[in-house]
Amino acid sequence: MKTRLEYDFTTLEGIFQRPEPLNRFALERMEAVKDLLRDRETYNCPPSCKSCCYGSILMSYTEFTYIMLYLQESWPWERIMDLFQMRVGILMDNDGVDTLLCPFLQEEAEKEHCSIYQARPLICRVFGTAAAPCGEPITPADLEESLFYRAYDLLYYGSSRENFIALNLHKNLAIYEAPFALWCLADNSKETRISLYNLIAGEKNSFNAVLYDRDKCNFFVYRNGYKTVLNQK
Repeated sequence: MKTRLEYDFTTLEGIFQRPEPLNRFALERMEAVKDLLRDRETYNCPPSCKSCCYGSILMSYTEFTYIMLYLQESWPWERIMDLFQMRVGILMDNDGVDTLLCPFLQEEAEKEHCSIYQARPLICRVFGTAAAPCGEPITPADLEESLFYRAYDLLYYGSSRENFIALNLHKNLAIYEAPFALWCLADNSKETRISLYNLIAGEKNSFNAVLYDRDKCNFFVYRNGYKTVLNQK
């Protein structure tokens, strides 16, 4: 069963007007990741499979910014508005827990299920999302764990491992990793950030987004209505 976040995503404008230094940073980092993984993105999945495309697919703020740039450069404005009107913010019931459906999943396609394949997030490039079990007996591609973490550091950290990238949400709370729809709200304006905070805090559902508590210096998610601390910084 599908529902939708109660927000008109076509009203968002701030996400199309971010500072140019941020755009350059996202372009440089994502291109570095592509170079790092070049010739290593090997998949054994059948073209018809899209099982791991379901669920709340998480990405960094860097990847979100890169996707927004890709949309503006590659899609006509009418298609972008259709995406925000019809696809962004769709919720799916996953065993009683609402998760956000990836808006770029082309469910009816026989193959090429991702409409932003060239700009897809890191998790989709190296492992699949593991948001749903594989329906086929597939041998995973061989990728060194160290290579993944090198790519991860490029996207989630600044000049050092201590300088991680997050977006302020409310008071001492920041978003570190989130589905596309939540980044849209967090990146648009103060008003939509407050609306997002109220949604997460009110429902005690982070939709798998990883949040950072500056007061307690820890990363956490809400799972089944309970705050689950992931690790201490």
